[in-house]
Amino acid sequence: MAENEDDVALPRFFKVFLSETASESMAIPMSFNEHLEDPLPRKAKLQGTGGGVWTVSFTTIRDCAYFTSGWSKFAEDHELKDGEFLTFVYDGHPTFEVSVFGHSRCKETRAVVETVELSDSDDEEEEDSSVEADGEVEEVSQSIYPVDSNQTVSYDEVVARVSSMEVTGNPCFTTNLKQRTYELFIPANVVREHALTFGDSIKYIDAEGVMKGGRGKWSYDRVCFKGWNRICRRNRLREGDTVICEMLHVRKKVHSI
Repeated sequence: MAENEDDVALPRFFKVFLSETASESMAIPMSFNEHLEDPLPRKAKLQGTGGGVWTVSFTTIRDCAYFTSGWSKFAEDHELKDGEFLTFVYDGHPTFEVSVFGHSRCKETRAVVETVELSDSDDEEEEDSSVEADGEVEEVSQSIYPVDSNQTVSYDEVVARVSSMEVTGNPCFTTNLKQRTYELFIPANVVREHALTFGDSIKYIDAEGVMKGGRGKWSYDRVCFKGWNRICRRNRLREGDTVICEMLHVRKKVHSI
């Protein structure tokens, strides 16, 4: 789908939803801080493609901004599932338009606001269209990206924009699928740059759930984990495909990918 110049100019970032880390709050990439006001507003609005607006709290923890109170309601109303892809477009007011790309790999319209048709007799008592979210009533504004319910945006198109978008706050790397898919190798430069450590196993988290992989042995102290071929099979990946891997860690020790 074509975008106009104003749409392209708006700052944006993407996240992959993982219930283990984002059910109650959602971290905003630290690299996105330059687009946020200082000091940070106490509240922000999340506008869904279904027409509703949710009010969430803004909180800063160790220089990282989070959506906190109200985020769980947004996630629940949009029925977010592990592995779904979210894009956030910021208009600076502060309002974020949030688009959800489900397991179908297409942009989906969820949490649709119900439209009530008024009869002629109701004209004198016409009320403003509104949606109640997180205990507050918010006006329904026009979408930053007007959405036709019959239009879809492909998952591949979103991934193609990743290079021009802000990356997630956790360490990330990409891997290109080769003929040998038994192990997932962690790039040495990423390990050194973020001073990461690893245990004897790792949890792979994808749209299908969680799968455990044991640490493999390789020369030159390269870090790799087994079981990657099962992830590739159940996601129907093919040789030449590119996978974006986000590493979740506690005090620099990686526990999940």
